[in-house]
Amino acid sequence: MITRLKISGFKSFHNFEMEFTPLTLVAGTNASGKSNLFDALMLLAKLAETDSIKKAFIGQRGDFLEMFTQYGQGRYAREMEFDIEMLVNKNIKDAWGNDATLKYTRLRYQLKIRRYTNSLGMEDIEVAHEHLENLKHQEDDWIKIIPSETRENWRPKIASGRRGVPYINTETENGISTVEVPQDGKQGNKRRFPLKNASRTVLSSFDTVDFPHVLAAREEMRSWKFLQLNPGDLRKPTDKSRGEDVISQSGENLAAALYRISLSDPIVLTEISRKLQSFIPNFIEVQIVDDTENKQFLIKLLDRDGKSYSSRVLSEGTLRVLALCILEHDEKHTGLLCFEEPENGIHPFRIASMAELLKSLSNDFTDEEMPLRQVIVNTHSPKLVRQFMEWEDDPKVSTWYAEIGLRVTDIEGERMKISVSSMCPVGKPQPQQVMEFSEARRKLTLATVEKYLETTETLL
Repeated sequence: MITRLKISGFKSFHNFEMEFTPLTLVAGTNASGKSNLFDALMLLAKLAETDSIKKAFIGQRGDFLEMFTQYGQGRYAREMEFDIEMLVNKNIKDAWGNDATLKYTRLRYQLKIRRYTNSLGMEDIEVAHEHLENLKHQEDDWIKIIPSETRENWRPKIASGRRGVPYINTETENGISTVEVPQDGKQGNKRRFPLKNASRTVLSSFDTVDFPHVLAAREEMRSWKFLQLNPGDLRKPTDKSRGEDVISQSGENLAAALYRISLSDPIVLTEISRKLQSFIPNFIEVQIVDDTENKQFLIKLLDRDGKSYSSRVLSEGTLRVLALCILEHDEKHTGLLCFEEPENGIHPFRIASMAELLKSLSNDFTDEEMPLRQVIVNTHSPKLVRQFMEWEDDPKVSTWYAEIGLRVTDIEGERMKISVSSMCPVGKPQPQQVMEFSEARRKLTLATVEKYLETTETLL
């Protein structure tokens, strides 16, 4: 679960900072930085698992040079920096089934990516700095989001002592940046990585519980999912020969995931049916069919008149809601879920129900057996914003307003005026907030949001 993020040098972000709750909504006009935030999270997720940082940039909007903040015509930042604070699961398992229990679950990871000119005279990129450490308990205000009676389940109590050695640390030796990674609990046993034209992150190189906290940070970032539901993929039955039963970011394998869930708990189909009916009253039952003849799983919906409809003929809005209802009950769904404009295809009268569904997909920390789940959404919907603002007293929900504006700042020793994205929380401040915002800025943001809502609703 990401709890705080700082970015500089990436797209429209310069000295950007934002806090996150289990359920976070980002609202704002076009070109305000909402999608850039998701792009940053997507890049970080890829950097945590790929064997090439260049591969991580593939699929992003624009080439890798355009990922760096543009200061002027043809002038871009030399580095992009990320500073991520997170809450990770205390129990970690590697790909070989070995498991470990973490001593610390509150971690901070720092990463710098530098662009340079290689020996061929071409633009290239490399890892310039990495750092991973635990957050000290006395410095951790965010943890107040979790009720005190269950807090130690998510951030274990430390019996004695305090860790002073980072899990990943970058130092300069003989003019070359070198990363050291000491093995937990074993003094003197460490791995070293010179960062000379480093083509992958050190974090992505660790996949065993011998380095449990490094692995936990890596697995947390790899778990960040980005829903871009495609109606065509949602409608397709799942081919059994593929052997896949996890819903993809485009919505593939929806039927296989539902079949797996129904086997573990037959009552789930009834619960999913009730949730779907709250959005679409005409459908009273969700069915999963094991089509052995065609070797596939198929979803069908039953209406009040007893007529059955396969997923092939369902509307996009129905399928999007169904996918979220299934995710809510899927034990394989863990980590962060990023969802752009969840209101698409949903009737305005059902927006409140959509907000409640998104809330149920995030962790409220009452179930100690529940894995960490987090949802970040961005939206243009004034109705969805209003619904979230009704939860301003809930510390596990936050609403932020994104805007872009000119800022005068020093860059490479030069005073410059650049356009950058910023985000400010909407509503009254929460006691656990680390970032400080002036009362004047909060009032201005609230007035801007209210004007935005009034204007948008008038247009609607």
